[in-house]
Amino acid sequence: MGNTAIKAQVLEAVHGLAAYGLGPAIGGHVSIRVPGENLFYINVFDRTFEEMRLQDIALLDMDGNVLECESHVSKGLTFHHGIYRQRPDVGAIVHTHGFWMTAQSAFGRPVRCLHNLTTYFDGRTCVSPSDDFAAVGPALRPDDVAIVIPWHGVITVGRDIGEAAALHVTYDYAARMDVTLPADTPVMPQAWRDQVMAVLKGTDYLELTWGVIRRKGVDAFNGKRIIPGLANQGPDF
Repeated sequence: MGNTAIKAQVLEAVHGLAAYGLGPAIGGHVSIRVPGENLFYINVFDRTFEEMRLQDIALLDMDGNVLECESHVSKGLTFHHGIYRQRPDVGAIVHTHGFWMTAQSAFGRPVRCLHNLTTYFDGRTCVSPSDDFAAVGPALRPDDVAIVIPWHGVITVGRDIGEAAALHVTYDYAARMDVTLPADTPVMPQAWRDQVMAVLKGTDYLELTWGVIRRKGVDAFNGKRIIPGLANQGPDF
């Protein structure tokens, strides 16, 4: 995959996440590692996911040095190159301040297992006191796919951008359940979780969800920016 195609995938991801309502304000980052090189692409800081353009995707090295950028990147992105260094299996990272996942992060714990899809995060979610890699690095385990930053938001990681983005929207769905259901709601028994996870491993759920994210991003684009909810208005909108 060429570098232009990788930049396009970052843009595709931020637009798709914006269509889910996960990018209405400044902040949040999506990055993709450049295969075979110590580089990654990431969105700039001064635009929302909803209004991001291809020229708003910057190129950085694994020391955090900015190599290509037309504006400026967030100062809080050390966890991106830190995670890539620590976890060679990670090819993409997503961090947003989506309403439900940010609300759930205030609990300072992983999301409760209240639905089949939350099993993706069962035993694979860590908690870090901040988004600085000095905090994230020691907390992150080899099999973790999500990182909760209390009173801040959530990071998801994946082998590629499709996996990282699909996990992110799935976590937001799980977070909404966690926040809105009573504290005494029974969680899924471990034996049930194991059975569900075995079933999910035989599906293409994350890959198919990435397809939905991409389609939503296209359908919600009005020619200038993403309008959350536009994708759900129907073809005659």
